Parts: sequence; C-alpha cells; structure tokens
Amino acid sequence: MKNSTTKSRKFEFPDTYVIVIILILLVIALTYILPAGTYDFAEDGKTVLPGTYHYVEDNPAGIGEFLNSFFKGMQKGSTTIFLVFMIGGAFQILTDTGAIDAALAALIRKTKGNYKIIIPAVMIMMAILGALGTGNNVALAFAPIMVILCAKLKLDPIVVVATMYFAANSGFSASPINPFTVLLAQNIAGVQIMSGSGPRILMWFIFVTITIVWTMRYCKKIYKDPSKSLVGVYSEDDLDTDEDSALDAVAEKMSIRHTLNLLVLTITFIIYAWGGVKYDWGLPALGAAMMAMAFVTGIIGGLGPNKMANSFVRGAQKMVYSGLLIGFASAINVLMTESNIIHTVIHHLSMPLQNLPTYLATIGMYITNVLFNLVISSGSGLAYVVMPIMAPFSDLLGISRQVAISAYQFGDGLGNALVPTAGLLMGTLGIAKVPYDKWLRFALPCTIILSLAAIVFLVVMTAIGWT
Repeated sequence: MKNSTTKSRKFEFPDTYVIVIILILLVIALTYILPAGTYDFAEDGKTVLPGTYHYVEDNPAGIGEFLNSFFKGMQKGSTTIFLVFMIGGAFQILTDTGAIDAALAALIRKTKGNYKIIIPAVMIMMAILGALGTGNNVALAFAPIMVILCAKLKLDPIVVVATMYFAANSGFSASPINPFTVLLAQNIAGVQIMSGSGPRILMWFIFVTITIVWTMRYCKKIYKDPSKSLVGVYSEDDLDTDEDSALDAVAEKMSIRHTLNLLVLTITFIIYAWGGVKYDWGLPALGAAMMAMAFVTGIIGGLGPNKMANSFVRGAQKMVYSGLLIGFASAINVLMTESNIIHTVIHHLSMPLQNLPTYLATIGMYITNVLFNLVISSGSGLAYVVMPIMAPFSDLLGISRQVAISAYQFGDGLGNALVPTAGLLMGTLGIAKVPYDKWLRFALPCTIILSLAAIVFLVVMTAIGWT
C-alpha cells in the first residue's frame, strides 16, 4: 500500500484583485435582484431632484457586461490611473537625484531616528492637507517617499498608508473648510457657507488625534517586536538595489542640488494645494504638476535626458499593480450605473429613516451615508446625489441641516478609509504593497472608534439644536 501524506492547506486570503472581482460578480447578481430606477436631475445634470425616484426598464448585466466592465472601469478611472503612473515616474526621477535620500538622512540624524517625532509630524501635515480637500490626492503622490522613510525607520508598509492616506482622510472627514464636501453640501442644502465651523474644528482635532494615537500605538508595537507587524517590517532588501540612491546613502550630505530639488518639491505641492482650494484643481492639475516637477528636478539633478527617461519608465512600472487595481475597482461603479441600480440602492436605504425617532434617525443618516459611499466614493459626487434628499428629510424629522451635512461628511470620509471602490485608497495600498485584508485589520477598529465619536457628536448636536 502506497503511503501518502496529505498536507492541509492553510487558508490564504484572496489577493485584492480577487476581492474586487468577487464584488463585481456580487453587483452583477444584484442587477437581477434589484429593480432598476433613477431620480430626475436638475438642469446642472448633477443635482438630484428629491421625490422624483421612479422605476425604469430593468437592464441586468450579463457575461458581456462583466467582461466589458474591466475596460470601461479603466476608462472611468483613467485620470487616476494615469496620475499614478506619472507620480511613480516623477518621484523616481527625484529619487534618482539623491535628494530624497539626503533629506531623509538629515531628518533621521536631527531627530536621531525617533519615529515618535517624525510620524506624528507627518500625519499632522497630511491631516491639514486633508482639511483643504487635497490631502488624499497628495497622499498618493507622497507615498513613494514614505516607503523609503518607513524603511529607514524600521517600520512597515501599514505605517506608510496610515501616515499618508489615513491621516489625510481623517482630516478630510471632519474638515470645516473642505470645498469638495462640506462647503459643497452646505451650498446644495441652502445652508450658509462656512457656518457651523466651530464644532467641526473640534471634530477635526478629535478625529486626527484618534488616528495619530492609533497609528503610534501600532508603531510602538512593531518597533519593539517586528514579528507583530501585520505585513512584515521593511528591511534594506525591500528597496531597489539598482537605484543610484540606495539605503546606504543615509550618510550623504545635503548638496545645493539636493536643496534646490527639495524646494521644487515643496513649491509644487504648495501651488497645487493653493490651486485646489482657490480654483478647484483636480487630479489632471496634479498630473501636470508632477510632470513639471519631473522635468525641473531632473535638470537640476543633472541626470541627462536618457537617464530621466529611464528613471521615469522605471518609476511608472512600479505603479502597474496600483494603477490597474484602480481600473478594476472602477468597474463596480460602471456596472451599477449602466444597470440603473445606484439610485435604487440610495432610495431604499434612505426611505426607512422617515419612520425612526429623531436620535435614531440621526444615527441612521450617518450609517446610510457610509453605505452610500460603497457605491459612490467621490465626495462631491455623493453630495450631489445625497444632499438634495437628506436636506428635506432632516426638516421632516426635526433634525438640523447642519447635522445632515455632517452625517454625509462623516459617512463619506470615514467610508473612504475602508471601501475597495475608493480609488485613491486602493492606489496607496498598491504603492505600499499592503494587501487589502491586512489594511482592514489595521484600519477597521480605528474607523469604528472614529464612527462612535461621529455618532456621539451628531446626537449631541441634534440635542442642542445645532444651526
């Protein structure tokens, strides 16, 4: 008799791409279960007219729509995808000038490599950018630098995403001045712009503090015992050995060229942050800024045309996983839109709020907005769909429109820390090489804490009649 040994297979969590495809298949199943429907729109083509939801002819998705959704998802997410490639190329040029390594070495020397100073300082900066509405975009751009910094600090990829995206998103979620969410929602709801800023500033500090404390708690744990890292701490081997600027450049002194290139980097993002607030600059403008930075830093760094071209392509290659993932995630929205079930989901989730007591309705508005964020991850896009419905609902329920606005703002922002349809989150995870399930293990408990803080805030504001 032949002896055979059967090895039990250890469960392996699906790759992020597999998770997204499962979600796509789930959406296709929903197109056969949920009736198709839509709201009418105002003349601007964006703002939903409340009370106009009506059923339309069902348009379920089949095998053809499934296969086409990937290409259409790439088209829908093309702006972000191309931006990811441009960011990768631009920062590779900057990295190959040696400026980033020299700057990080100087930072580590001055702080004596103390992550307890460096990480909170960077997170506060990102939270401020998040409050301006540009932080999540900038997080994607700065992530390659943070990978190098966390490697030198002996931290892990989770910290990269937490320091960049999680911090920016917390600042974004409670901002009193975000033009893409709270100010837009106030305008749609007919509430005075910038009103209610005091309580929102308080919530901004609470959100950012919770996020920093949670991240630092994790940093302390993995710094003391690297085996407790969810993904494994960085080592020197994790950085490219073929790059001119390797980890052994820590001892390198700052040169005039390095200083000038870092100045160019700083000016680039200051101009973009200013333009984002004043002129509503979006991702295409950030792409233009990246190209300008690439040309200028490459010339100052003395790389030469061929070296710049090689560096740009090499940097873009590193972003393929991240870029394609954004396209796959965008396919979810494509299928829901083409099958006309997005408004059906929103309509049926919002209807039960009418029958709830005031305080429960307040909590329900927040939870509903988190669920809305699963299908519409764009903050401004969600505002145009949700606020025309939530504003009159809040009047009927005796809830301040300020509370309704904050419920939308919290739901949209905190949802973007978790949902796989958030392109910038998936892009940042891809750059840092953090599996989606590992990110959930880190971010979900903190997001629950933030959600509880948001709910307490909304209930208290309802009780005092916030206007």
